[in-house]
Amino acid sequence: MSTATKSTRGAGRRVPDYGDAAYWRGTIKMSLSKFFVLSVLHQKPMHGYEVVQAVEKTTRGCCSPSEGTVYPMLNEFEAGGYLSCETQVVQGRPRKVYSLTDKGRDAFRVAVDAWLEATECILASRRKSSPGE
Repeated sequence: MSTATKSTRGAGRRVPDYGDAAYWRGTIKMSLSKFFVLSVLHQKPMHGYEVVQAVEKTTRGCCSPSEGTVYPMLNEFEAGGYLSCETQVVQGRPRKVYSLTDKGRDAFRVAVDAWLEATECILASRRKSSPGE
């Protein structure tokens, strides 16, 4: 059992420990992963492992999705028309390189606006909960 969850008596299911910072960090990282995948691909086309590395570097480790998380995201974005994929041969091995489509660039701009709106709300909540600071 992680430190961010605890069992409820008799219910048989785990209830998050909302007082544990690990719960909130995990939730935020899961939510931001898709955003940062779009963000790094907005900068340049990349192959999957490069996306993982770029997200980790861009966020200074705050968001570090695994390859097992990133590849399904890339497939989902491609299926939705947000990415295109080109196979390149590197050192004799095929490698998929992903690029944002126009639809993907639009989605990234929408995501930036949505996250900025959420950030403003969080900052306003913080100011309201800490009068005098």
